[in-house]
Amino acid sequence: MGQRVGSGPLLLIAAGGTGGHMFPAQALAEAMVRRGWRVKLSTDARGARYAGGFPHVVKVEEVASATFARGGLLAKGLVPLRIGGGVMAAVGQFLRDRPAVVVGFGGYPSIPALAAATLLRLPRMIHEQNGVLGKVNTAFARRVQAVAC
Repeated sequence: MGQRVGSGPLLLIAAGGTGGHMFPAQALAEAMVRRGWRVKLSTDARGARYAGGFPHVVKVEEVASATFARGGLLAKGLVPLRIGGGVMAAVGQFLRDRPAVVVGFGGYPSIPALAAATLLRLPRMIHEQNGVLGKVNTAFARRVQAVAC
């Protein structure tokens, strides 16, 4: 008898910002759901707008994150606090429902999940869909077990 869809191990996909990060993440989600994995997507409100094509069984969890690239001086000063809050929220989520692996696809919304996975020493990898590693993937490249290109 086959495994019930979504009853297997948990894959946490962290991606966000644009469709360039989300569409490859969606392809992985589709493949892993077909293999019986439970899949969650960790992203921000902007990335969640691109999550409509993900399989309906994929739970979308919005996390706090921010970038230094936008906003004025105050907004930029609050970036570490927003990211720190997102990391702590991700740690709490991971302790309640521990992922078997965390896969980051880049973009600043992937920082909280990758940082939480690093703190908890969970298996993690990154995927880079461009010819050159982006800023977030560059920051985590030495802290993951695998880099997919």
